[in-house]
Amino acid sequence: MSHVQNLSVGVKRDPYWDALKFILIFLVVYGHIVPFADYSRFKVAAFNFVYLFHMPLFVFISGRFSQVHDRKRYMRSIWRFLETLLVFQILYVVLLGQWDIKYLMTPNFHLWYLLSLVFWRLMLYYLPERWLSHRGLVLVVCFVVSLSAGFINVGEPLSLQRTLTLLPFFMLGYYSYDVDFKKYNHKIPFLVAGGALLAVFCLFFFVLQESYSYVFYGSIPYWTDNWPETFTRFLSRCLFLPSTIVVSLLVMRVVPAWKTFAKWGSATLFVYVYHPLIVLGFLEPATANGLIPKNDFMLLVYAIIITALLVFLSRFKVLQLLMNPSDWIRRRAS
Repeated sequence: MSHVQNLSVGVKRDPYWDALKFILIFLVVYGHIVPFADYSRFKVAAFNFVYLFHMPLFVFISGRFSQVHDRKRYMRSIWRFLETLLVFQILYVVLLGQWDIKYLMTPNFHLWYLLSLVFWRLMLYYLPERWLSHRGLVLVVCFVVSLSAGFINVGEPLSLQRTLTLLPFFMLGYYSYDVDFKKYNHKIPFLVAGGALLAVFCLFFFVLQESYSYVFYGSIPYWTDNWPETFTRFLSRCLFLPSTIVVSLLVMRVVPAWKTFAKWGSATLFVYVYHPLIVLGFLEPATANGLIPKNDFMLLVYAIIITALLVFLSRFKVLQLLMNPSDWIRRRAS
């Protein structure tokens, strides 16, 4: 099984989770495209709705499949993520010409997730098992850390802010690796879950008509010189954490475990690391210069096309080897 496909260590693969990952990676692509549209109520609502759950749910899945069954294999998986991060960080630095130390220390655009994943997995590797066995206490500490992180003016360098902010979702996934969510989720009628998600979107569309990026990104501290504003942002983070959990459970209920989605979901990491080359390299300048339409509907179509194209390109081994060149070196040496 290739690196692109193997995001778990020692856990039997379930097509449901691959199907869910495919839906989430499509939302990642769409979430990076929707800002190109001119201002509209739909644009703001779509941004807030997608960012409310898509990366926290991704982080949750990463935690679920981060069990340390084979320590050697586990550390090898960490190296593969780190290697992919280094390869694409260098690639984006060269393409964008950002040689400043600030940019060298800050994962470019989407690459923060890979570095955070390395930190989270290393944490699990080195923490004593007797500490991790106290599930309730560990989760309480993680939520406190997440809420406190916004007061630390770190931001994006080394992905520290996001690592701390999203830590609870990773640990929730880690501790629920043996929970059959489909068994419990299916007790919620499909129409009820779908209607609840529609209601959340309508809430953003009709009522909460401003960007909540400082909450959803996780990389923007809410500390400001204005204490009332800081406190308001802190309360927003307090509301964000439980809201994300509830909405994520609803999303998990409505996502179909289709075999086709599961097959495409095995290319999640490939789509994740490569999609900015298309989104920023071609789509953004094309929409900015008026070469192609950028209305809300067409941006959704572009997201579908880009996701499908990258799923197709993931079949080419040379592109997969670029993510982990050490694989090629090892094969040549053997």
